[in-house]
Amino acid sequence: MQVYNARHHTLILLKEFLAFLQQGFPSDSQDSSTDEAAFKAQLQALIAEMENDSLQATYDGQDWLNRLFRNFPNLTPHMGREVLWYFGGDALHFMPDEEIAKFQKLEDALQDGGEDFDYMATKKAIFQSS
Repeated sequence: MQVYNARHHTLILLKEFLAFLQQGFPSDSQDSSTDEAAFKAQLQALIAEMENDSLQATYDGQDWLNRLFRNFPNLTPHMGREVLWYFGGDALHFMPDEEIAKFQKLEDALQDGGEDFDYMATKKAIFQSS
């Protein structure tokens, strides 16, 4: 069993989101293609920062998420919620308290889980419970 790595998991989710955007920007807004291109470029830069273990990535991730929710709210359902938890800070304003509590419970379980911890099974159990 592979140990859960939050940074690696977040990178996967960000890359999947970028691939989704590259299939065609599904925008209902009046944003120009220049804004869309800048948004994708900002995401690509964030991915590169994370791949290079840049300390700035945390702040840039929060900025990018703020831009996502502010300028492209129709895209937010396509973003994995773990990304919000990973970046924390201002990004948590986009999560309801109940969801934050579940992610905190998952984080606590991860800390206590040891080598045999099954992240996905634990996440499923926590998020399916009321």
